[in-house]
Amino acid sequence: TTTPPTTTPPPTTNPPDTTTPPATTPPPPTTTPPPTTTPPPTTTPPPSVPPTETPVTLSPFSFTEIPYSNPDLVNPGRGAEQWHNAVEVNVPTEGVNTTPYDVYHRFVWTRLEGSTQGSYNWSYFDGLVNAAIQRKQKMSFGIMTSYPEGTTNEGLASFDGGYAAYPQYLHNMMQQESVKDWRTGSTWTPNYNSPNYLARLLALHQALNSHIESASFNGVRYRDVIQYIDIRGYGSWGEWNSSSLVNHTDEYPAGTFPTVATFKKIVDAHTKGFPNFPLVAMIAAFDANWLGIVNNPPEIAHYILTTRNNWGPIGWRRDQWGATDSYLKDYLEFNNRSFNGVVFKNLIMERWKTAPITGEPAPFSNGMADLERQIKLYHATSFGNGNYGNTPNGTVRERVRAASKASGYRFKITSGEAPKKITRNSSFTINTMWQNVGLAPTYENWDVVFELQNSSGNVVWTGKSKKVLKLFLPSTSASKTTDNFTIPTSVLPGTYKLVVRIKDPNNYRPNIQLAVNGKNSDGSYTIFTGVEVK
Repeated sequence: TTTPPTTTPPPTTNPPDTTTPPATTPPPPTTTPPPTTTPPPTTTPPPSVPPTETPVTLSPFSFTEIPYSNPDLVNPGRGAEQWHNAVEVNVPTEGVNTTPYDVYHRFVWTRLEGSTQGSYNWSYFDGLVNAAIQRKQKMSFGIMTSYPEGTTNEGLASFDGGYAAYPQYLHNMMQQESVKDWRTGSTWTPNYNSPNYLARLLALHQALNSHIESASFNGVRYRDVIQYIDIRGYGSWGEWNSSSLVNHTDEYPAGTFPTVATFKKIVDAHTKGFPNFPLVAMIAAFDANWLGIVNNPPEIAHYILTTRNNWGPIGWRRDQWGATDSYLKDYLEFNNRSFNGVVFKNLIMERWKTAPITGEPAPFSNGMADLERQIKLYHATSFGNGNYGNTPNGTVRERVRAASKASGYRFKITSGEAPKKITRNSSFTINTMWQNVGLAPTYENWDVVFELQNSSGNVVWTGKSKKVLKLFLPSTSASKTTDNFTIPTSVLPGTYKLVVRIKDPNNYRPNIQLAVNGKNSDGSYTIFTGVEVK
């Protein structure tokens, strides 16, 4: 505490003259102070409320469905695909040649690597991909390492009295091992357990994958063109059976039939070699010691059905569509064999929900009378339009068209809501009701986009929907998607057309056709023709 300074008192004043005392002045009357006035209560100002936006009125819209009885909608990633160079049946309309959006090829290892280790030559592969690009197709493929009775006409290498689907340097390596590759007739077959075989198979896939990731043609990246890849690498034509080589797997030379560890490494050569592309396994991989000419162990069926690469789970390929042999049912819907408590049919018959089911017809399939039923049962997304055996007659052609129409996805927008008046820099909503009335989802990425187009058809604004079509499963009812957008002030006031389209995010594939009427020439579908933007 600070002590205040001492104040000096004022000097004493002499007293006045006392002869006449001063008159006493009465004190003034006491004045009553005015009553205290209570201040008015403080009023709290109301909080600042931002001006409210006028609610945007949504107007309903709807589309009419295209009847299923109409000709099929040719869409990417579904239906009858080009099989090598063949499109044997007109799809969707008899007498009209329509190029499919997808093509499949398989070829031998020796098409890609020469007689010395690492002597890769991509010219054959590039020719296939470039041709697909010129036709706006995606390409799927498989690589064979065994080709019974094949010759140089199919691209095999000729050495040591026979033909091989794998390079001569690898043959020389295996001949130096204690367990060697072997020949029956004119066909050389690898020792699948050879460390050199397994290492070089993986190296081939990694080299090809690197090429796919880096190469392009006419401005189109190869990686945007590849659809799915077969898991081959073992068995006759890579089909995971030993047909035309032996009558029973016991006839394999000692030590050459794959062990479980080898089977897994062959699968791994694909999941690690092609990490970012869909893979499909041959259905003989699900044999589980069922047939003597196949005899693949249950453990490898379980491994294929439970492993995955970066893209996702492994699908399957049936190369006998239309055939009615009982063993095919035993591989698929009646496959009660199991491993680690997993019954195989439960995974096999549900796999379509997460990975593609595909294949090609068998050339002895009784006129394809059962083809459509099989496509529906297994929820197939595609099959090869070739390999029918004899030239398809009119009945077979109709059955192929019916099977193609049944396969894969079939999307529609049933109805929705959108504004007819939009204020720039103000939020608005578009609601859409989506349904897949097909058999399977799409396994590719697609963008659903809304556009405002001016009177010249130019796009002045684009909004991407949050709707995800990849793996959008079939359903008996539609599901709602709500999107919120804002139009920037860079869009001039005026009247525009509001449309929706499904487009490839890589701008390679054509737009998906919806199963509704109203498609415009540019592949979009009109929601409203006169939307006022102010």
